[in-house]
Amino acid sequence: MLTTGKDFQFFDPYAEVGTTRANLPHWQQAKLLCFVTFRQVDSIPAQKLRDWRIDYDNWLAANPKPWNEAQVEEYEQHFARKIEHWLDANHGSCCLADSKCKQAVEEQLLLSNGSAYKLDEYVIASNHVHALLVPCEGHKLSGILKNWKGASARKINQLLGKNGTFWQKESYDHIVRNERALHKIRRYIQAHKS
Repeated sequence: MLTTGKDFQFFDPYAEVGTTRANLPHWQQAKLLCFVTFRQVDSIPAQKLRDWRIDYDNWLAANPKPWNEAQVEEYEQHFARKIEHWLDANHGSCCLADSKCKQAVEEQLLLSNGSAYKLDEYVIASNHVHALLVPCEGHKLSGILKNWKGASARKINQLLGKNGTFWQKESYDHIVRNERALHKIRRYIQAHKS
C-alpha cells in the first residue's frame, strides 16, 4: 500500500487545481491519490442513467461550485454511491467474470505501475473496475485510464471474438481528501475482492 506524505498527498483546497470536464468534472492536483471506477458499456440500464442524469443536472444547477464539504458528501451519497449500487447489481454481459478477460484488465493495471503511476489497491468486478492510484510526474490520470481501457478492450474483444465499444467512455474519478476517506475506500475495495 502507498504511504501518505511519501507516495501521495491529500487534496489541498488552497493549492492550484486543474479541472477538465466531459459529463463529469475531473479535478487534478500534483501527487494526489485518486479513486477511479470504469465500467463496461452495458453495465447500467439506459433508463436508470437517463433518470440519474436529470437529477444530477438539477442538483448541479442548485449547487454551483466550489462545493463545501456538506455538498461533496451530498454528491457522493446521491450520485456516486447510486452508480456503485447499480454496478454491484451485475447488470449487462459481465464479461470480467471470465478469468481470461479479468486477466487482460489486470495485466494493463500492472503494466506501468511504478513508472506512469503508483497503484495502491484495485479490484476487478464482473462489470467494472475500482482502483486507487497516484499518477507519476508527467502523467495524467486521463492518459492512464485511456491506456488501461484501450489495451484491455482490444484484448477482451479479441478473446470474445467481438468488436466495438467495451468500456463506457467516461470514467468516474474522485480525489481522496483525507485519511478517513482513504480507509473507507480501501475497505470498500477489499470487501469487493472476496
